[in-house]
Amino acid sequence: MEFFYALIPVIGWGTWLAPSQNVRFPNQQVKTLYVTFGNLLLAVLVLVRQPAGSLAALSATSFWLIFAGGLIWAASSLCAFVATDRLGIARAFGIWAPLNIIVSMLWGALLFNEFPNRSGTTLLVLGASLAIIIAGVLLIIFSQNSKSSGPIVRRGAALGYLGAIGAGVLWGTYFIPIQYADVSMWIGGFPLALGMLSGSILLTAVARRSPRLDRPSDALRTLLSGVIWGIGNSGMLLLVAALGAGRGFTIAQLSVVVNALVGIFWLKEPQPGSRAAWLTLFGCVLATIGGIWLGTLR
Repeated sequence: MEFFYALIPVIGWGTWLAPSQNVRFPNQQVKTLYVTFGNLLLAVLVLVRQPAGSLAALSATSFWLIFAGGLIWAASSLCAFVATDRLGIARAFGIWAPLNIIVSMLWGALLFNEFPNRSGTTLLVLGASLAIIIAGVLLIIFSQNSKSSGPIVRRGAALGYLGAIGAGVLWGTYFIPIQYADVSMWIGGFPLALGMLSGSILLTAVARRSPRLDRPSDALRTLLSGVIWGIGNSGMLLLVAALGAGRGFTIAQLSVVVNALVGIFWLKEPQPGSRAAWLTLFGCVLATIGGIWLGTLR
């Protein structure tokens, strides 16, 4: 069952950008606004299918704790905006993606005692699998053509690095409150989605840009992206419940493998058969091997 749970976030988070790939947005805050609204629609659909009174059973403490997790997610996106603007997408991603993995593993060990077996063999396998996953992720990111990563913006580069670090820490943390709340993810997904949307509305308001898109179909495509992201997030929470916060979230990050494959074979970025494509595929293999190895730890 864990393998099925892993497929949901890996495929969902690896493909959620595809429907809105060619949509023009006033800025990334507006894109996030539509995505989080689509995620809220999914959360509402899931909620109405729960037994009557399920939401009433959610305590005020649990509700606001999970809501805060959504705000953390929104803050993470702001950090990511700053990082990509000043460092370029590939370079910023190359900082925050490994940090997501490391931070989630640390939280799992420190907060939830997920690795009580601290034998030399276990620690060796843990370290080696994490190193392989991170190496594969970095190879995927930095093998992309320079055109796709964008130029480094020299001015404010230090703030860009801080933003990337912030995204790495916060995106590796946002799912923790729902763990502490100890409620069903089918119920907890609703206050999480409300927090994400609230944070996104605030970011869009601060940016002072109209959220209007060119065509109604653009809005529908972006909402679909949000629904797919939400499905992936639901799978991630199931995986976390089955394997623990550290391993579950780390394995979910293998979505970068699917994203890279979509880029090569659908978007032709990089071109199939090119050196960059081969390096990307090799990174996919490395990351997958590391993820499978990590999943065997108990």
